[in-house]
Amino acid sequence: MAQFDQLLPVREGHFGDTLRVLVGRELRIRYKGSFFGILWAVLTPLATVVILQFLFTKLLRFTIPHFAVFLYAGLLPWTWFQSALQTGAMTLIENRDLVRTPFFAKPLLPGAVTCTNFILYLLALPIFLGLMMADGVPFTRALVALPLVWAVQGILVLGFTLLIASIGVLVRDIAHLMVVILTFWFYLTPIFYDLTQIPPESARWLSFNPMAAIITAHRAVTMYGKLPDWLALGYVTLVSTALLAVSLVIFRTLEDAFIDEV
Repeated sequence: MAQFDQLLPVREGHFGDTLRVLVGRELRIRYKGSFFGILWAVLTPLATVVILQFLFTKLLRFTIPHFAVFLYAGLLPWTWFQSALQTGAMTLIENRDLVRTPFFAKPLLPGAVTCTNFILYLLALPIFLGLMMADGVPFTRALVALPLVWAVQGILVLGFTLLIASIGVLVRDIAHLMVVILTFWFYLTPIFYDLTQIPPESARWLSFNPMAAIITAHRAVTMYGKLPDWLALGYVTLVSTALLAVSLVIFRTLEDAFIDEV
């Protein structure tokens, strides 16, 4: 905590150091007292893959090749997205002391949530790559495009996290509401199914879901050895950038009210 206190208040040039400390603090708090600790970042999506694979290959008989890899390729980016939004809903309230600190750059808190969940994604990534190897899915040159998919999703996640964090200060039910919204969003995102398996009209509407394009791109460069659909990824980049800009304006507009509300 001494190191953390020395970085406050935040001044120009200290944003990187402060963000790094906030991310480390977020990781320590999240897994404090847990027996498995940060291993839950790997165990949770892995357990979900096992359950869904049993459901859709043994009971419902889905015929997607390499289904475990297919599932994991969708769950990894989705878990980053879902966890960031759920955590971000309460990040300003849970860090009220920092919010009330003069000159502290409050957008760093949603930024730390976004970065923390990306780190958890990276910790689970070797398990995914190992699963690809075990299932005979080859690594290809298309993997070099994966950081670009991360960058687009990072902008999207940060934009949503900033917006939800702002709303969460004024509407305390947002955390509960996000559980409901993200449950619907999960089923409207091609995580355990492919868009080619559903009627074209439905697939066209679902393609407007930005996470659908990101997960499709994630699968393309990892599982299928193809470059992403640049048009779809470009659409998500534009939407994400616009969302981030609007969310930052809303955040800054409400920033003075945060001190009174938290």
